[in-house]
Amino acid sequence: MESKKEVELDEIQVPVSLERFTKQLPKRYKEGEFTEERMEQVSQEWNQFQKKVKKQWTFGKKVSTFTCAAVASILLFAGSGFVSPTMAKFLGKIPPLSAIYDRFNENLSDLISKELKKEGYPVRRVQEHVGGNKEGVYVFLDTSEEKVERMKPEVEKISFQIIHGEKYKGTRYEDYYVRVRKFVDEPEEWKKKQAQIDKETREVFDIVKPILDAHGYEQVWGGGPKTIELEFPNTETKDKIAEIKKAVEEALQSAGKDSVQVKYRIFNQAKEQQYRRWSDAVSGIGSEFMTYKKYQVSGVGYKSLNGEKMQIHIRIKLKSTDPKATELASDLKAMTEDFIHSEEIWKKIKGDPYEIIITSKDKKTIK
Repeated sequence: MESKKEVELDEIQVPVSLERFTKQLPKRYKEGEFTEERMEQVSQEWNQFQKKVKKQWTFGKKVSTFTCAAVASILLFAGSGFVSPTMAKFLGKIPPLSAIYDRFNENLSDLISKELKKEGYPVRRVQEHVGGNKEGVYVFLDTSEEKVERMKPEVEKISFQIIHGEKYKGTRYEDYYVRVRKFVDEPEEWKKKQAQIDKETREVFDIVKPILDAHGYEQVWGGGPKTIELEFPNTETKDKIAEIKKAVEEALQSAGKDSVQVKYRIFNQAKEQQYRRWSDAVSGIGSEFMTYKKYQVSGVGYKSLNGEKMQIHIRIKLKSTDPKATELASDLKAMTEDFIHSEEIWKKIKGDPYEIIITSKDKKTIK
């Protein structure tokens, strides 16, 4: 049974909830929303981010995780141009929230990598580090430690020229650090192990997918070589769930994969659908507010109240006792209202009831 803390943590969503964000990617890609190149890059960025979060994740770090996850979502979804043409089109009609899509059509890592390579530096990868008290960029050079040390000052100079350039003026990127490191490839043993896991996972999925297709199962599912995870809406009958689970287990057993566990969870369909309706809207709001320092926003999220009402949570960096907090909260609310009531966004969220909640640094709600 889930603890109260676990349920609470799951209820607060960051822009494009991280769990749903990754699970919905295949469907969105299939519908032609993203290019293969963009998918591959996001996949790499997401894997790197997940590794870091897993090491930091505790319930005691709910606030820092909320912020870290929101920032990661922004970098993946908006900062790196990861937005559908339709979304970009109607965001462009709504100043000032449209600014980010005009200015950041190419991500920072790509810009730094391109410029350094143009200057002849052996760049293997440029990676942003988000979340926590300090954020920045790691530049990995594919050469010896001695040459890395020699190249380091100029690599830093070129990188900072981009970060402190006109394009990123007034944004959180201005405060980024730059760290230059020697590129170290993953050990061969690790690569072989990952390849084997990928192979076994594909085998399991190839067994399970036809069974799910035959039962008309279109809900989210995933897992790995040892576990299959199914998700059922709360509108599904117990008999149907049992039937599908049994069919999957029998197919795995027949293929000699009887050690693979089949698990499932039941989700609130009304809430799930509401999160999908609001995901682009909250991502647009979060992208603007958390990219530009002038808004002094540390987190943006959303919470569905049983699919009947949506809460937009905006956390600012000012304490409730700060004289500027009330005025800032009022401005942020007004901008958010304008954005939500734009023709395209309002149509997308289907007129859902909602409320905007502004919280101060000391966790007080600002009216």
